[in-house]
Amino acid sequence: MADDQIDALNQQIRKAGADWVARETPYSHIRASQDPGSFMGLALTPEEALTELQQQRQEDQLIQFSAAPPPPPPPRIDWRSYSGKNWVTSVKNQGNCGSCVSFAACGAIESRLLIQANKPNADVDLSEAHLFYCGAPDSCATGWQPSKAMEFAIHKGIGKESDFPYQPGDQACRMISPVVRLNTYRSVAISIERKRALMGGPVIAAMAVFEDFFSYGSGVYRHVSGNLSGYHAVCLVGYDDALACWIAKNSWGTAWGDRGFFRIRYGECGMDTQFQFTVPGTVIIPQGANPIA
Repeated sequence: MADDQIDALNQQIRKAGADWVARETPYSHIRASQDPGSFMGLALTPEEALTELQQQRQEDQLIQFSAAPPPPPPPRIDWRSYSGKNWVTSVKNQGNCGSCVSFAACGAIESRLLIQANKPNADVDLSEAHLFYCGAPDSCATGWQPSKAMEFAIHKGIGKESDFPYQPGDQACRMISPVVRLNTYRSVAISIERKRALMGGPVIAAMAVFEDFFSYGSGVYRHVSGNLSGYHAVCLVGYDDALACWIAKNSWGTAWGDRGFFRIRYGECGMDTQFQFTVPGTVIIPQGANPIA
């Protein structure tokens, strides 16, 4: 996107009263007509997602009414600086492959492992390639679903990045030894339960992506310009009630957004109104495995 187009987009943002700034990024040139879905990869239609969301809301409400409510969640959580320490692993780049679900899932599981082990800033790097290319073979063009990624992590486990390095583009599966498994996972749909889920660590979220999002630079994003480009999974690392936003780690590299992270207003892009959050359970380390360097 040329400088004058970025300037025009920033004018639209200001005119709309939105609180974010556009800038040139490696994705700014992408348009909905150019099949941008390969940079995303959520294989869940809005209709399917809405049905799941409504069912989960009913379950969440039943749980709320059937027991004494726990204390309210705090007004802000950011696992990049929780108790003064960083529990979030590095930003990755999925490249030209619809593998976002794998990156969001690995990011959430990596953080939850560090939290469980009480080892902030430790080196843990799970293989997105193992999860995606073995769990969803030949799916760069079609993408995947968070629930299926969780099922793979439960039944097969996930190995180290060093044992199966990620490259964009459909790869042959390598059934490497897992270094982590999950015992279970759950979904949450109503707002307070989403925040309570984040009290335990990062989670997987989903959203609609519009053309202006490709040029996000900083601030609290909300859609002001451009067509729908597709659907995307990201790793949520926190929220901020004062700014009314979720805080997320994307999988488009550190040259996009705020060093690969972004803030998005509550309710924006269907994140709260169309899609539920997927919450990894306890991370189990198989005997003899050592996922944390």
